[in-house]
Amino acid sequence: MIHIKRDDSKASEYAKLIDTTKGKYVSISERLENWILKNPTNSNVGIVQDLKDRLHCILKGTPEELESLIKEYYKNGNQQKIYNNSLNNKGGLTEFGGVLLDLFNYKSFRKSAKAVWLSDSLNIKSCVTCNTQYTLKVNHIKNKRLLFHLDHFFPKSVYPYLSLSYYNLIPCCASCNMSKSNKVFQLNENIHPYLESFHDIAKFKLDEESLTEYLVDPNRNLDKLSYKVELRSSYLGSSLYEIKLENYLREFRICEQYEQFKDNVAEMCMKSRYYNIKRRKELRELFKESDIIISDELIGRFIVGNYHDEKDLLKRPLAKFMKDIGEDLGLI
Repeated sequence: MIHIKRDDSKASEYAKLIDTTKGKYVSISERLENWILKNPTNSNVGIVQDLKDRLHCILKGTPEELESLIKEYYKNGNQQKIYNNSLNNKGGLTEFGGVLLDLFNYKSFRKSAKAVWLSDSLNIKSCVTCNTQYTLKVNHIKNKRLLFHLDHFFPKSVYPYLSLSYYNLIPCCASCNMSKSNKVFQLNENIHPYLESFHDIAKFKLDEESLTEYLVDPNRNLDKLSYKVELRSSYLGSSLYEIKLENYLREFRICEQYEQFKDNVAEMCMKSRYYNIKRRKELRELFKESDIIISDELIGRFIVGNYHDEKDLLKRPLAKFMKDIGEDLGLI
């Protein structure tokens, strides 16, 4: 998980946009109100009214506020009317839960220009969860359609009333979306990208012995390279973050995913031997001869082959990984 900067003003703008009827898209409050008018004697009308009254808070609520609502609904019995843990021996939405899923109408949102606005507004180019793949979007001439996935931190199959909540929608790749699926996450056990970051908590660390073995014969010993993920020193001894990191690595198979990028590490190993202070100075002079002034940040990106400033880690896949290994090798 790479941190997404929280923007409450953008969340408020999103809430207003979502609750505005335009074209074929009907606002959520209008859908909820229509259901209430048609079902005044339904035993669950109070829940629908409560959701309508709190709609904007739900749409723009922080992760903590969303989890607080979930706990409230469990405590007052509302959640049990929406989701049955024993249904079909697996658990699933009740009939009323299915009604809420339809009323919040996530599918309609995904097909609307409002989803395009969200994508453009976030401007996130790589999977927030694994950072190994791009999140993609294509614009058709007549109808803009999105190819990127949005994972629900609090799954819509359990909490349909949070299916459109701004801080519950995490841009990701198809692989991570399928890995997460309908698993129920909690803030005290799982990393939420609007609250914290895998990058802040942990780092990729190159095994020095494997590096020595690789450098004996770089043409043949690529498989000798190995690296691991470890907590940063400031988080060592924290059982909370040990649990969060362990769950993250397991749920999204992070270590297994990154095994395929040894060639990137190998290239950085060779660059670390070549791009010493003298070579970097020559590089600056080379660009200077062409009237190009190149910054230290751009030189680092040129050598590493990726962004390495923390604010840019979502601009390109593998940025966090290459930053960590690059720092380990003294490239940045």
